[in-house]
Amino acid sequence: MCNKRNFVRRHRGDRVAQRTALLLGAGASRAVSYAGKRPIRSPLDSDFFELLQKVEAKERDETAVSELIQWILAAHSPVWNSMERTFYTLHLRAQMQEVLFPAERLDASVKRLLNCFTRAVDTLLRKAHSTEACKHHIKVLEKLKSSDTVVTFNYDLVVERSLKKLPDIPSFGDWIYGFSPRPDDAENVPALYKLHGSVNWIYEDDGEIFKVRQSGWSDFDEGPGYRSHSGFAIMLPYWDKKIEDEPWRQIWASAATRLNKSSRLIVWGYSLPFTDLKASELMRLSLGRGCLEDVCVIDPSGEVRNRWRAMFPKQRFWPYEDIEEFFENPPTWW
Repeated sequence: MCNKRNFVRRHRGDRVAQRTALLLGAGASRAVSYAGKRPIRSPLDSDFFELLQKVEAKERDETAVSELIQWILAAHSPVWNSMERTFYTLHLRAQMQEVLFPAERLDASVKRLLNCFTRAVDTLLRKAHSTEACKHHIKVLEKLKSSDTVVTFNYDLVVERSLKKLPDIPSFGDWIYGFSPRPDDAENVPALYKLHGSVNWIYEDDGEIFKVRQSGWSDFDEGPGYRSHSGFAIMLPYWDKKIEDEPWRQIWASAATRLNKSSRLIVWGYSLPFTDLKASELMRLSLGRGCLEDVCVIDPSGEVRNRWRAMFPKQRFWPYEDIEEFFENPPTWW
């Protein structure tokens, strides 16, 4: 937490170190520079089902995607307009059926649902991103330093492939995610926290730690890397996300500590959904009681921008409808 002396010095005009936090949501992955070149765009919560009906899945994933579509259609309620609501509803029903009718053979068992859902997510992300690198993300990330922080709720590898393009990037390792000490030559690389996990992580030691599949930057060129279904090392859209359990607890706690020390916040494409209560509390407890002075929100929705404005009414506010507008007329401190 910022101390009173630093707060006073800032408002007297003295120069002190300013730390920036970049918060990424699904909208940032939707707005990648190569979006128009891909078969589909990166999914949002609102069009997950729509894209799922259009995507051409690989043969190994085709059955899982088809089954999930049929379960959604059989839900007999409009769950299809929200990925989170879809998952929550189907997961709850599968659990209830297993509890209430344990002797029956269930088509949509919890285990089968989880496998189908993660395969579907992998399929959409693979088609949307493949091995592309986003020029917009690169342009933002190259302005950040080791004292800055990137927090993302996305499973994809957009940030990693953008970091790979930075000049003088150190050798790849799990230090990227805070799993091991940072190398001395990483002064131009921000800290990265993936709060909902990543498609390139797997569990080890009975689920107590995460291991990263890639061992070098060149591994990101060999294939898209969307294989979360083989390990479930992503936090699926449960309404009550178990952040108190390891290894998630350490990631969230480390991110909170960094956010608490940030004086500038850039939110790109994260809508602060009402159902994601723990993410909202993370913002309030870390940023709301820390050093935050400036809030920049990049989102096409005026409702979303107003939601962030209401959360931080005392801070200076910088609203943008898209990333191009941000680049054309950035905040004075950028």
